[in-house]
Amino acid sequence: MLEGDTTEKGAHNITVLCVDDEKNILNSMKRLLRKQPCNLLTAESGADALELMQANKVNIVISDMRMPEMSGAELLEQVAQVSPQTYRILLTGFADMESVIAAVNKGKIHKYMQKPWDNDELISAIEEGIESVTLKAENLRLQRQIEEQNQLLKHLNLGLEEKVGLRTKQIRTAMARIENNNSATQRMLFNFIAINPYMDAGFAKNTAQLAKKIAEHLDLDKQQVSDITLAGYLCEIGMLGLDPSLVKLPFYQLNYDQQKLFFSQIQMAQSILSPAQHMQPIVEIIMNQYEQANGTGYPNKLTDIQIPIGAKILSIARDYCRFASGKLSEEPLEIELIHVEMNKSRGARYSADILDVLIENPELTANTEIEKGYSPDQLEPGMVLKNNLHTDNHMLILPEGHVFTDASIEKLKAFERNKQQSLSVVVLVQPKSTNS
Repeated sequence: MLEGDTTEKGAHNITVLCVDDEKNILNSMKRLLRKQPCNLLTAESGADALELMQANKVNIVISDMRMPEMSGAELLEQVAQVSPQTYRILLTGFADMESVIAAVNKGKIHKYMQKPWDNDELISAIEEGIESVTLKAENLRLQRQIEEQNQLLKHLNLGLEEKVGLRTKQIRTAMARIENNNSATQRMLFNFIAINPYMDAGFAKNTAQLAKKIAEHLDLDKQQVSDITLAGYLCEIGMLGLDPSLVKLPFYQLNYDQQKLFFSQIQMAQSILSPAQHMQPIVEIIMNQYEQANGTGYPNKLTDIQIPIGAKILSIARDYCRFASGKLSEEPLEIELIHVEMNKSRGARYSADILDVLIENPELTANTEIEKGYSPDQLEPGMVLKNNLHTDNHMLILPEGHVFTDASIEKLKAFERNKQQSLSVVVLVQPKSTNS
């Protein structure tokens, strides 16, 4: 016989099924559980109980052990198969203990109680069952939620990968555009030097290339090498703000007051370059290129440990090229003489470690063609023109590679007089070794 207690039916999510072939036992169960937060179903046989479970979701089964046709242990074993989440309680007499132990060992029941039961103990057992069922249901819900979220996350990740890929492509495109813009800015700045008749673009190129070689030899990172190289190209950009008469003079011919004006190029360079925020590392190198290792340099009297490595490298590369092109001496010096002159300031003007790199690694300066800008009055027969020489109107005067003669030199002097245009003629100068 099947029976359901309609008390508060539907008010709770927990359903308890009581199974016993004695009706008075079932009635006792009804009275005991009437006030408990659960729906109650009853059955008088194992077969009836299984039929009820087909039509209802049963959370807890309480079954008597001794019943005709199907024992409680057998019933709960089947319940475990059809509804493994159902909490199973077995009621038994003392004489049934062997069967109970066998059922427990098979893992088919969660709890057993002896008849006659203690009401409080039975209520406690049912509460344990409710807690167990609730926890299992919550765990199952969370597992399903996690699976759903994992699936959602998988789809989101796929979408995110596509978005990241697209965004990465956009960023790379933007960075390439910025890089192109930066390169254009840098070329424009160098062109200001190159087209100035009093500036020496060849010297700037020589300084940049030697500074790059030293930086690479020191295994500096790619960005540092790039910054140092560009600082070499622009190391004299501040001289655009100086009087041309000062720019044309070699440094060794400057008096004290003129030297002070010469060093003011640092502030000029800062004024020219400061609007370009992306060039601040280059500005720092240029600003500190006249600092000296012994702390007596310009503008802040920094000591060797305080001077940025890029500025130390630029100082040495710059002065090597100045000696090689005659900017620091009455005439261009040979390689060994350059080393002698620079060694005089080792640890004072120049950082000893970096100067040693230059001197101890002759491959850094071997076979290096030094570009120098000359006025026609300074040209000598046999000098080789580095680049095409044009007028201000871009008319070709002499082609790249021209070997100067007395006649071609006189031609350039006449051009300057007639056109009233100053020429800076970039030629190749090969620093000579005394051993060659």
